[in-house]
Amino acid sequence: MRIRNVLNTFALSGLLLLTACNEFRIEDIFQNKDEKLIAQNLKESKEQTTKTITTIAKLTQSDKGFSTLASAIKATELKEKLNTEGPFTIFAPINNAFEQFSEGVVEKLLQEDNKDYLTGILNYHIIPSQINEKDIIHAIDEGRGSVSLKTLGGKKLTATLKGGSVFLIDEMGNGGKLITTDVEASNGLMHTIDAVMMPKK
Repeated sequence: MRIRNVLNTFALSGLLLLTACNEFRIEDIFQNKDEKLIAQNLKESKEQTTKTITTIAKLTQSDKGFSTLASAIKATELKEKLNTEGPFTIFAPINNAFEQFSEGVVEKLLQEDNKDYLTGILNYHIIPSQINEKDIIHAIDEGRGSVSLKTLGGKKLTATLKGGSVFLIDEMGNGGKLITTDVEASNGLMHTIDAVMMPKK
């Protein structure tokens, strides 16, 4: 069964923000006590006490829009990696992104036997530096329409603009649009995305 057509190496040099926010960490960005989609609560979150990317696995479970991502993080134990100082930039797929897979694919990915493969997919959504939307757009302009982003796993995502919005294109040729951008945490930034990025095996 194919996962969206299978289930570039310039990093953004000179465009990385190295200052981490001191108010809350990426782990807690997903906290949503009233179960509204995180994009609806950004202003509220920024007023809260800063937390780390670490709690991302636990906190996403309280947000209906990120429950699948939370399950994936838990299955791969990625929380430990995201508990470090960073900084990191995370492109976080919403539930609808995972729903684009064929029936049964997500369940299969969450199985213990596929832990390494799932970890590779999640690492493909993480940049080991802090990059905001403005930086990405500037780099796209400097790159004459696109720029390559090197991910935590060493693979590359291509960022481009479409209709004024940032789009990411994975190694399989699939595209995803950034929805909510520049959500700050003490050890990085989060941008939400409407597709799951897939690296080549």
